[in-house]
Amino acid sequence: MQSGKTTQILMAIIATILVVAALKATRPISMPLAFAFFIVVLVHPLQRWLEGHFPRWLSLILVLLLLLGILGIAGGAISLSAEIIEPKVPEYLDRLQQIVATAKTWASDRGLQLPQFTSQANGASNKLARQAIGGIQTFLSALSLFVLVASLLVLLLIEVSQYRHKVQKAFPTGTGDRLINAVGNTSAKLRRYLLVMTLTSFLTGVLTSIWCFVLGVDLAFVWGLIAFVLNYIPTIGSIIAVIPPVLVALLFDGVSRAIATLVGLAVLQVVMGNFVDPRVQGKSLQLSPFIALVSIVFWGWVWGIPGAILGVPMTISIILFCQEFKVTRGVAIFLGEGKS
Repeated sequence: MQSGKTTQILMAIIATILVVAALKATRPISMPLAFAFFIVVLVHPLQRWLEGHFPRWLSLILVLLLLLGILGIAGGAISLSAEIIEPKVPEYLDRLQQIVATAKTWASDRGLQLPQFTSQANGASNKLARQAIGGIQTFLSALSLFVLVASLLVLLLIEVSQYRHKVQKAFPTGTGDRLINAVGNTSAKLRRYLLVMTLTSFLTGVLTSIWCFVLGVDLAFVWGLIAFVLNYIPTIGSIIAVIPPVLVALLFDGVSRAIATLVGLAVLQVVMGNFVDPRVQGKSLQLSPFIALVSIVFWGWVWGIPGAILGVPMTISIILFCQEFKVTRGVAIFLGEGKS
């Protein structure tokens, strides 16, 4: 009996390794498919409601227009942030030069010598050319990824209403119904998780901007936008989001303003992370900071930067799906912070 359990564990480990290797090897298609899958999970209820009131083709067009509108809003926010930052760059560079000069003076007074940062014109131009080429390659890669995700998204939205019939036909012994129920429950819980994270992230971003604006910290809107994005990463993102506005306040407004910024933003993150989030989304959907970091690093290793972005949602999906089956419920308990 013991040997049978050991064999099952070994087989599960081998199967997991093979799946991870397959995901890494098929990154050009598996990663865009994962992006498209998460988007479909979010918009499918809306699509199903629209199909009850409009023709199917019109429902698909309306859903795609909504997604394009959301993408446009995100692009507009990034563009606005860039316009806000651009005029401040010379001021920030001047302040940085002053800090470097002060540091050199302090070091020379104590007999220390800081390294000299010199660069030749040819080397600088070559570096600039390489950066330009790298930027073009990054843009083309992002564009190809967007086109592939959009194509997969359209195909999934067309086929999603037929998956129940296909699964039941492929697994007629009752397994199909169990898989359909598991996928449905997982999708519903994942939608709730992502919706709650979006609302709490938006609230965190707004409050961050307000606090920075009240204290007179520069680029308040930008820090709010960064807090909104990073709040999707449990614990780690919240810590990172606090650092830039505190540093800006320290450099331009002094120690007291920096301490006030740090205290206010830290209290905000603690309240949101320990009281608001658990109450509205439940402890069963919480990740421990360690598992959150591991998921980001792991999926980043499998799929690169897009994998790091998808790391937490992917792990949440695995936890929710494992909760639906008794044999895998231990995995959900191990990965999650709360009880399943």
